[in-house]
Amino acid sequence: MNLVFVIPVILIIVVSAFIVKIAAVALNLTGLDEKKAFFQAVSAFTGTGFTTKDAELVVGDDIRRKIIVFLMIMGSAGFISVITTLMLSFLKGGVTPVLINISLILLAILLIIRISFNKAITRKLTKKIQERLMKSPTFTKRPVEEILRLAEGYGVAEVTMTEHCVDIGKTLGRSSFRQRDILILAIERGTGVVAAPGASDRIEINDTLICYGKLGNIAEIGKKTVKS
Repeated sequence: MNLVFVIPVILIIVVSAFIVKIAAVALNLTGLDEKKAFFQAVSAFTGTGFTTKDAELVVGDDIRRKIIVFLMIMGSAGFISVITTLMLSFLKGGVTPVLINISLILLAILLIIRISFNKAITRKLTKKIQERLMKSPTFTKRPVEEILRLAEGYGVAEVTMTEHCVDIGKTLGRSSFRQRDILILAIERGTGVVAAPGASDRIEINDTLICYGKLGNIAEIGKKTVKS
């Protein structure tokens, strides 16, 4: 059994696992959800290229895009290195040594996977990586627009109140918005703005409400009519 070919492959796999972990933490620091960050990191490194809605959040951000490009390059390099090493192993020793080497490599992969599922180890590793990355000025706070879109189907939208809307003349506290899980962030009235309106602020005709909530519910506001 020739370990000359096994050790480099195992080292490549270990380094690859660290690269993916660091990239996942880096993506998480840019504001991407932890699970989504890991999924995108693995997808990019392995060249799987899953086309999900989350991919739009990745390619639309400059820092994330650079991380993904780096992962793609490193993933290709790692894959080529592993294949080349296994081919050399086969040419030098024949079929049996290759099978033994592959078995050892698979055992190493299983060990890495088992370690990755150890919460205590991953928590400590994540904290160390975060501490190192946070020293870099590259990572900034999460954009407010993205925070407001984390929940699927939710977002910010403007609605102009017409005379047919059932909430005209009511205060926000007595309106139907709370029952429909809609938060009023601001009210544009004429040339002025009522910022962070309270429960006692009254809704008037032609007010433009800056709403946050389920987009489907917000779209229904302008369609509501006064019951006869």
